[in-house]
Amino acid sequence: MPTPWKHPDSGTYYLFERVPTRLRDAAQGKSVLLLVDGQPCRVKLGQHVKLSLRTKDIATAKERYRDASAALQEHLRVIQQAAEDGPERLTQRQTEAIAGDYYRDLTSQHGNEPGSPKEWDAGLTAVQEPDPTGLERMHGEDADRLLMGRGLAVDDDSRARLLQSMHRAFVQFGEQQVRRGSGDWSPDAKADRFPAFEDGATSTGKPSAVAPDKATGPTLTDLFEAWEKDAKAKGVVDKTTRDFRQKLGDLIAFIGHGRIGDITPQDIVRWTDHLRDDRSLSTKTIGQKYLAVVKRMFSFAKSRAMGLNDPTDGIVVETAKRVVNREKGYTDDEARKVLAAAKAGVGISDKWADHTKRAIRWVPWICAHTGARVTEITQLRREDFQTIDGIPCIRITPEAGSVKTKQFRTVPLHPQLVKDGLLEMVEALPPGPIFHAPGTGPQGTSGRIGWWVKEHAKVSDKDLQPNHAWRHRFKTLCHDHDIAQEWADAIQGHANARAAENYGDRKVKAKHREICKLPFYRIGGDGQDGETPRDVLSEIL
Repeated sequence: MPTPWKHPDSGTYYLFERVPTRLRDAAQGKSVLLLVDGQPCRVKLGQHVKLSLRTKDIATAKERYRDASAALQEHLRVIQQAAEDGPERLTQRQTEAIAGDYYRDLTSQHGNEPGSPKEWDAGLTAVQEPDPTGLERMHGEDADRLLMGRGLAVDDDSRARLLQSMHRAFVQFGEQQVRRGSGDWSPDAKADRFPAFEDGATSTGKPSAVAPDKATGPTLTDLFEAWEKDAKAKGVVDKTTRDFRQKLGDLIAFIGHGRIGDITPQDIVRWTDHLRDDRSLSTKTIGQKYLAVVKRMFSFAKSRAMGLNDPTDGIVVETAKRVVNREKGYTDDEARKVLAAAKAGVGISDKWADHTKRAIRWVPWICAHTGARVTEITQLRREDFQTIDGIPCIRITPEAGSVKTKQFRTVPLHPQLVKDGLLEMVEALPPGPIFHAPGTGPQGTSGRIGWWVKEHAKVSDKDLQPNHAWRHRFKTLCHDHDIAQEWADAIQGHANARAAENYGDRKVKAKHREICKLPFYRIGGDGQDGETPRDVLSEIL
């Protein structure tokens, strides 16, 4: 089974795949768009494809590799189809329909914060009539994404016309942002000018590979768009909707159409077998990601009484039971080893950014004393450190980034963190993120920490997830030190199914009482014999 390739010098993992010999002539010099951790990356095809997965953690690399490889294979399938059948020529209606997809994407992603009308006016003036190179630079990646989503390989003239139509849609969006920035939030009078993408022959006379056929009922694209509208209203992040769109597009491309009434259970089984046998995806990835997305769509249809038959009903992908060789959390010795290395700055280079150095020093310690998800800590901002009722706390909130439960929570700091100087470090910083650079996300830092644990702290058991292991260990410590399940859940942000748990707030003082039951980590002689958190409270509060 193909796996990520590790660079021998940097330790970074890469996707490194050969382009099949039969496709090299057709693929030579073409650029394709792949996603790595939700970020678009353009790569040029040759005899091989090489793409950084932007991580030194093997578990993260495998996850990113599977998704990037699947997208690459879909690009190669479209190239092969174009080589065999010739590229398609879009009708003008189809061109404007795809531009409408682009307009709706822009509106959904950026419409709530219009920005300065003066800046939009200046920007629109600067791009009123871009040349072909400018059009490609501004809209080329999005054009590739939209075409791939419909399984289309189009000729050069169609692509050039599409870029022009997308630019008109962009200008329309910009003009709407000017009005909104000026206080006019009335609906865009031109928003409905874009037609639906209709199936049937393209202007070359060939049927479109993925276009929905309105004459035979609703399509997967129709269903996805209805789900997407509902999902955005519920706060589902763009990364999730992009992921869902890609996986549905994969199914549509495989069976050759998106007509729900014509999709059979046998089509779904053939698709899952194809993902396993031809794409070498794991059964876990197929069942819990690809098939789960399609099932989610039809579950949504049922919840909205759409009256659609569900071709996935009863279909499962059997996953081999995981072999468990050890506990999921750090052992006492492993925890002390990681924390000692973090405190000593083992492996930290002067060339690293300051936020990375801070993350290596403090994130393992904060995770150890809170049981929080690592990205909940790497996304912390200076303003998320607060004092409530005299107790130092961190506030984990969706305002700072991703929170799985979508609920804020306040977590008191364990006295050892305060005694070791965490608050002094934070207070010396300006407002904004502490453990990642402004304008970037916390995921890169999280991956860097996992890599550091294995490479420099030398805790490299292949059966251990270096970041998530703190979460498991914290729960174990709660059991060992008589912290009740409901308090552990409240501190860690675990959802609780009991209805009674929705009543009453878990106050900071009460959570602090429970956290203080947990002992100090003894690292290199830290602390006094018999010292407990309560012994030092008067010293640090």
